[in-house]
Amino acid sequence: MRLRHPFHKLLALQPLWRALFCLSLIAITWLGFTSEPYPIPSAASDKVNHLMAFMELSILARLGWPAIGYLVPLAVLASYGIALELGQAFTPWRDFAVLDVMADVAGILIGYASLALLLRLTGTRLAS
Repeated sequence: MRLRHPFHKLLALQPLWRALFCLSLIAITWLGFTSEPYPIPSAASDKVNHLMAFMELSILARLGWPAIGYLVPLAVLASYGIALELGQAFTPWRDFAVLDVMADVAGILIGYASLALLLRLTGTRLAS
């Protein structure tokens, strides 16, 4: 398969995935606390926004730090989602929602599954 080698090289760019992860954390945190209308298109449902954001974060975390496995990023990202919700409870324009945290965890799991499926279909393994 011709795409395998370039795809494997792309997946091995851990500094890139780590930088994108950090930028995403900053952007998601800002979006989570801003009172301004979102400057980017978002889904009609807030839960879909949570799902997509945490899918992205989980994929970037796996690509950026493949050696730490699944449980550490799951715990860290779920804690981040809870912290976002707790912080929003202290703003007048946002509130705490357990369903948002559930969407965050679902996004993490779907992100893991999506990446695992992509790796399996391409016959690629993450570097340790």
